[in-house]
Amino acid sequence: MSRVALQAEKMNHHPEWFNVYNKVQITLTSHDCGGLTKRDVKLAKFIEKAAASV
Repeated sequence: MSRVALQAEKMNHHPEWFNVYNKVQITLTSHDCGGLTKRDVKLAKFIEKAAASV
């Protein structure tokens, strides 16, 4: 979570996080655009790589 949070901060992105016990749910959307953007996809790819390394 820390690695993803730091990357999100670098990207000036603010995903919604839910963390319960050993599960994390992250919702990505760009509210100012009303949906998904390239920035959301870029962060999602970073999250996938980070999760695979755990």
